[in-house]
Amino acid sequence: MAHVFDLSINKYEALCTQLVVAKKKNKITHIQFNPVYPIVIIGDERGHVTSLKLSPNLRRMPKEKKGQEVKKGPEVEIAKLDKLLNLVRDLESKAGK
Repeated sequence: MAHVFDLSINKYEALCTQLVVAKKKNKITHIQFNPVYPIVIIGDERGHVTSLKLSPNLRRMPKEKKGQEVKKGPEVEIAKLDKLLNLVRDLESKAGK
């Protein structure tokens, strides 16, 4: 099973779940995101490759609120991921003390 999360929205609840490998014994070993098209390629330990097209509902951008501009682009997404990673690192460092 593959679970798709939008970490900037909710890191505890998957947006969707998709069966990727045919047998429970097979394990996913690789995942690759296409930077242009809404496609994810997944490889398992037996060499099988599965391509998944993300649902249009998962690609929908947030609506602009009145009087507020929604920033777009890769820089915004990188900043969101950096913020999340810093939060996780802070939690790990506090747990290690």
